[in-house]
Amino acid sequence: MFKLCRLFSLMLAVLVAAGMALAPSVGAQQTPTPEQARTFVGNIAGLENIDAKFVAIVAPDNRAVAFLGSRDDNFNRMYAKWYVGAINGNSFVGTASDGTLLTGTRQGDTITGTVAGGQWTGNLTQTGTAGLYRNRVSDTETDVAIVAPDGSWVGMAINPTNGQLIRTWNSGTGVVERVANSTAIRVQPDPDSPPVQLDPVAPNPSAGFCYSSPFC
Repeated sequence: MFKLCRLFSLMLAVLVAAGMALAPSVGAQQTPTPEQARTFVGNIAGLENIDAKFVAIVAPDNRAVAFLGSRDDNFNRMYAKWYVGAINGNSFVGTASDGTLLTGTRQGDTITGTVAGGQWTGNLTQTGTAGLYRNRVSDTETDVAIVAPDGSWVGMAINPTNGQLIRTWNSGTGVVERVANSTAIRVQPDPDSPPVQLDPVAPNPSAGFCYSSPFC
């Protein structure tokens, strides 16, 4: 009887030790998955004739930026601005450097609002090439493009020091191409222009968005 009890005790100890070796540590179980920025992209209803588009990027702390763009130079000179703000509850309020306000409402995975007689709707997108992209060409020019979930896009060049539009691209030229093994894309501004490579706009974990000047 004593031998059986001793044998059972030894077997129990081995099983407990094996279980401890196989079980994940408490620290590993409690390590949170970093929250990612959310990107909302869509078209502006009522302004399909100029292919107007909207994009908003919301950081994990609910700070947010938005940008509007189209194939129309006049629209871009008035509305293609870097609207910086935040999501508070269901409301988005962003302000451009010249004081222009852009407001909207978030309902689940959608943000909506009105601008220039049209209604913009941005849907949460987490796959594909949809989003906001930029490339700092020089101290006086930053290229920027909005890519919709269906692959359509609009682009332009902006002066990063004052946020003023330099030129609107012929965004009907070519298709969006993903650069191999990266998150960058290539688009062609005009039929006779070489492709331009742009990187996705995203909040910097340590510094947030670039607030001081548009697309710096």
